[in-house]
Amino acid sequence: MGSLQIGERILIHRRKKGITQEELAGHLGVSKPAVSKWESGHSYPDILLLPVLAAYFDITIDELVGYEPQMTKEEIRVLYHKLAKAFTEEPFDQVLARCDDYLKKYYSCWQLQVQFGLLLLNHVSLSGSSEKSTEVITKALEIFKRVEKNSDDVHLAKMSVQLQALCYISLQEPVIAIDLLETGNEPQMQPEPLLIKAYQMKGDMDKAKEYLQGYVFVSLMNILGSVPDFLKVYSSDNEKLELYYSIFTKLCHLFDIENLHPAILMQIELEASIVFARREDKDKALDTLERSIEHMCSFSQSKGKIMIKGNDIFDTLERYLEDIDVDTAAPRTSVAIWHDLKNLIRESPAFAILQEEKRYKNILTKLEKINNK
Repeated sequence: MGSLQIGERILIHRRKKGITQEELAGHLGVSKPAVSKWESGHSYPDILLLPVLAAYFDITIDELVGYEPQMTKEEIRVLYHKLAKAFTEEPFDQVLARCDDYLKKYYSCWQLQVQFGLLLLNHVSLSGSSEKSTEVITKALEIFKRVEKNSDDVHLAKMSVQLQALCYISLQEPVIAIDLLETGNEPQMQPEPLLIKAYQMKGDMDKAKEYLQGYVFVSLMNILGSVPDFLKVYSSDNEKLELYYSIFTKLCHLFDIENLHPAILMQIELEASIVFARREDKDKALDTLERSIEHMCSFSQSKGKIMIKGNDIFDTLERYLEDIDVDTAAPRTSVAIWHDLKNLIRESPAFAILQEEKRYKNILTKLEKINNK
């Protein structure tokens, strides 16, 4: 993580030059104790001395200061999860202020800026009020706009456009989101199919299998991620609703998604329970809601990992995710997820018809117990 290292740099370059503290002090017109304090980190040189020091050591001021306004992906990842945990344990505004400090300190670290925008969106539900939520979403929106405008990373810029659309949807501005997404929306070719063929030609079947499994898994996750929207869009068409729900749940069973990504199963069953409740089908609503909680328990037991372990179908998947540098930890802590899940199940108007059902009350009790573990 970047920080000022000027004292250490002065010490290193002074020794490299083969001079004493007293000789350096004489060149700069300061006292020997002043140089000693710089090197020990007890004080910093006057800003007007920085060009003189840099010229004396034949280095740039940036090299002298030792400050690099960037963070590595791993540093960003660790910091993200640290602050995600803080959002569930400390006052929201206090953690938000810490985020602002990092955003200012690493103003041009675009990877960090994007991840912090996501951090805010993923924890906005903990802000405490609709007004504060709007403020936080707007802050994230401004971050994504700035990244799109200034970053030279094409992937980050395109990602930022999509995240802006997500912000506008959250702000109840669907028309702006549509304009953003449909303008210049060009189909992109995925490299995996070509890599799979290239590795086969090379004779490296292990690598071909790794990419093949990874490509299928990511495609499958994209399909399953769309299931809640399928259920919403076809909620008024009972025949299609039953058809799609049956197809997708069978697909999950075939690929053993419960052991790979229980959180996505939780989302599917939770949306199904809302749709069935709105259709006043109490039994199916309760069945799917109970399954949603079961899948959430599995996710909780995985200690926040999106993927618990591979299986017979995806036995090289973990290696693939490591190779492409995917973070398998959830973007929110289990505490934050349980907080939103509990509020949704308790407060959703769709579940009003279940309020007096014993099974529904048992679900709330179970949810409360797991949340407090």
